[in-house]
Amino acid sequence: MNLLRYNRLFLPLLALFVMAVLFPDKSYAVPSFARQTGLNCTNCHTIWPELTPMGRAFKLGGFTQSTAGTPYETLPPISVGAVISYTSAKQNGDGADLTNGITPFDNAGHKSTDKASIPQEFNLFYGGRIYGNVGAFVVGTFDGVEKSVSLDMLDLRYADSTASIAGTPLVWGITVNNLPSIADIYMTTPVWKYPYEQSTNALTPSVHTKIDGGLDTQVGGAGVYAKWNDLVYAEFSLYRTTNNGVTRPFGAGAATNTVVKGAVPYWRVAIEKQCGQEHSLMLGTYGMVSDIYLSGATDGPADRFTDIGLDAQYQYIGPLHIVTAQVTWIHERQGLFATYDEGGSTNAANKLSTFRASVNYVYRSPIGALGATVAYFNTTGTSDDTMYNTGNQYTGSQTGSPNSDGFIFEVNYLPIKYIKIGAQYIAYDRFNGSRKDYDGLGTNASHNNTIYLYSRLMF
Repeated sequence: MNLLRYNRLFLPLLALFVMAVLFPDKSYAVPSFARQTGLNCTNCHTIWPELTPMGRAFKLGGFTQSTAGTPYETLPPISVGAVISYTSAKQNGDGADLTNGITPFDNAGHKSTDKASIPQEFNLFYGGRIYGNVGAFVVGTFDGVEKSVSLDMLDLRYADSTASIAGTPLVWGITVNNLPSIADIYMTTPVWKYPYEQSTNALTPSVHTKIDGGLDTQVGGAGVYAKWNDLVYAEFSLYRTTNNGVTRPFGAGAATNTVVKGAVPYWRVAIEKQCGQEHSLMLGTYGMVSDIYLSGATDGPADRFTDIGLDAQYQYIGPLHIVTAQVTWIHERQGLFATYDEGGSTNAANKLSTFRASVNYVYRSPIGALGATVAYFNTTGTSDDTMYNTGNQYTGSQTGSPNSDGFIFEVNYLPIKYIKIGAQYIAYDRFNGSRKDYDGLGTNASHNNTIYLYSRLMF
């Protein structure tokens, strides 16, 4: 790396460090939430972005809890954030080794080939009350790899906590958003799944269920949610495509590559039991049914994807030690009516399942929060030679199988509440169907093992 590249790496890091030292240590997470509520971030988060019971209650209430004596905030609840990162992996999606360049400066042709990303992304947040019972969590993102700006997340809410059923409290609300499962108050649904930070340069398995990110920013919709007696949580939402009409702004900055037919229903039910001040346990289910046109089409025949998920979360929150254990299983039935007729699949119907489990530990030490996570992921499904055996190096599957699995190990540290520093290692056991030579061109699953170093900064 030449002197210019060193300067590009060193100067932004130095500037961010100076900002972190000079600004008062008020909050990590989304600082506008802390300014609005007067609470420390540790009241709502174990280690960002995982939520505590208080954090779940704040989100349930529409982000509107405030110390202000007026129905609005004197200063708009705006925050900024950025991720800088370094990725070490042998392969990437362009079929070349990662280079020593720095995103977004050196990745010629917008190829994701640079090891260093400064920034990997830059975020502008509106997080908090708008007026009265109306609040929002909105994220606009500059992607340093793609060099693009988009509306990353939108969750606009109205919430009410004055209702009751049979004398027991009911908190209910309306949400308008652009990501199925974003409204959920638990960290087990697809939008909030672990890992919370990951490289955009490293190669990942090619096959995912539709509910697991397949419609993110591709749809927009509205729904209702409620939590009764601080025990039962439920949500029902409907979504439609963002390629035209009233939902078009929901996908601002993102190309609509997946067009859905009609409305997409999403549902969620969970039961949470709080045991004393320290323990909580949640068991739940969620799902979605989506009819999706063939790639490039906006009408005609469509495939149907029916996703059903089961999830659970256990949390222990002590004065110094915190443990969060999460597990999620998603099963998808694929009715490939359109794809099969067009010769795009070997089978007329497929199945796909995803399993994820993680255990996160946090120690709130005198010198900052120290965290460690161990996670396991597994995707299995019906083999389909036409769909999955693309013949592409690194991204193909010579067996026609979508099966992938592996482990994630991570340690992180919050020296002050504005900065989260992490080191993550992903180890693949299988990748796109095999352990050895999965693409038929000599690539092993272990060739995609990834070391990812990152720092998230929030102000």
